[in-house]
Amino acid sequence: MKIKLSMILDQLKAYRYEYVEGDAGDQLGFSSVRLLKPLEQGYKKEVLYLGSAAVMQQIDSRHLPSQLICLADSSLQFENNKVHNIDLALIHSDCDVDVLLEKIADIINEYHQIYTEMIRRITDNRGLAEIINAMTPILGNPLYVADADFKVLARTDCVLEQPDQWRHIVENGIEDGYISSSVNDFYYMKDLVQKTEHQHEPVFFSGNALYPHSFCTMNLTSRNKKMGLVTVFETERPFSIGTKATIEFFSDLLIMEIQKNLTLISNEGVKLGYLFAEILTGNHHSENELRKVVNYVDIAFPEKFFIVALKSRHDKRNRYEMTFLRKKIISLVKNTICIIHQNNIVMLANESSSQFSGQGLSEIEKWLQDTQLVLGISDDGSDIKQIRKSYQEALTAIELGLKSEREDVIFLYDRYRFVHLMDVLANLENSEALGHPALARLQRYDQKKGANLLETLYCYMKNGRSQAQTAKELHLHRSSLQYRLTKMEEVMGVKLNHYQTFLHLQLTYEMRKR
Repeated sequence: MKIKLSMILDQLKAYRYEYVEGDAGDQLGFSSVRLLKPLEQGYKKEVLYLGSAAVMQQIDSRHLPSQLICLADSSLQFENNKVHNIDLALIHSDCDVDVLLEKIADIINEYHQIYTEMIRRITDNRGLAEIINAMTPILGNPLYVADADFKVLARTDCVLEQPDQWRHIVENGIEDGYISSSVNDFYYMKDLVQKTEHQHEPVFFSGNALYPHSFCTMNLTSRNKKMGLVTVFETERPFSIGTKATIEFFSDLLIMEIQKNLTLISNEGVKLGYLFAEILTGNHHSENELRKVVNYVDIAFPEKFFIVALKSRHDKRNRYEMTFLRKKIISLVKNTICIIHQNNIVMLANESSSQFSGQGLSEIEKWLQDTQLVLGISDDGSDIKQIRKSYQEALTAIELGLKSEREDVIFLYDRYRFVHLMDVLANLENSEALGHPALARLQRYDQKKGANLLETLYCYMKNGRSQAQTAKELHLHRSSLQYRLTKMEEVMGVKLNHYQTFLHLQLTYEMRKR
């Protein structure tokens, strides 16, 4: 963090001052302020010193501190050539040195707080846009940050006093997300690049047809590699003596945020994979927490998704085999997040994953048969917190599909939803007590009389209480079926046209089949 003397002077506008920007101090910056003492041995370069002009005159100009503020009356004059190697501000005021020292200390502390808050925004992954919006009122003007390819990563979108001027710049200077580079402004762009290419400090430009306001651009570099550039526009407040230093002050923070995003984007699959595994494990997170992590890895989470689980028919397959199979399925199904979890291959796919339909599905089905894998597909989800539930649905589809002894290798949970409900009910500790006792009475009657009323009832159930369809399937006359239905009601002691009773009988029958 570099606080510069010019940034302090920006906050001391109530005082009349003269300022000389030297060769050394401005490059260093400082973090604290101390009173100037003429007999001090070795002034520290990273400290801003404050004293009276009388004290300064007692010190040999060759040994003055690099950064200095002096109080002097209006009659005092100094020669610039004698202090060309230091940053010096001569403040003409009758105020007390101690009062000014306290005020400057407060200003430095305020910049420290700003820097700390910006770091907090970065570590909390609030995004580049929020950082820029927080910078805007401090700089007093709107800005944007672009990457090394001139793609605008974020720009000011908070409330401005003169929004129309900024809107004009955005609408005319940004095209398809990039700093405009049409034929009409080619020479402007060429001039900007040439003037900023090898610069490590902000460069000022006067307005032109494209940007009617003056602006200041600075390269954002790290280890001699250009990460992007920041550009501040003079639309709200005239540029001041501290504008350049304030942009430099924020540049380190912007570089930090861009580097973090670039690192995460390059490892986005790994990072999102960790998040995916965390949710599948069942660790509790609020949706806000999960969204924060998704923003951290800078990926657009699909509005609709489904979970695909691949399970081996042979439980003894080791991790290395599953890793190999995972690589293969990734080559078949593009643009998905795919991890190995609990020795299953688990994928998060979205509605655009066309491989799960038509020819793509046939190819996957053949590969599953060859590798002795089965695949379960969950219902669609839209809430990040539903990922674990969707994973369980995919596993349940596989489990129930295999129980059905079908030869399929792909099982959709949607086809097994009702079976799943019945399976859950049947496995409850007191499932027998939940069943309707009338069904047991009918079953005992059949056994005693050698009748098949229970079979007739099931046929009546599955045909949606259609007497015509039931009579046809059982090869009965309608009057014979009506007799059986009447007899059922007599034996069971219930009315079959009662909605809840009939539903209860259906559920009891399905539970007993399990």
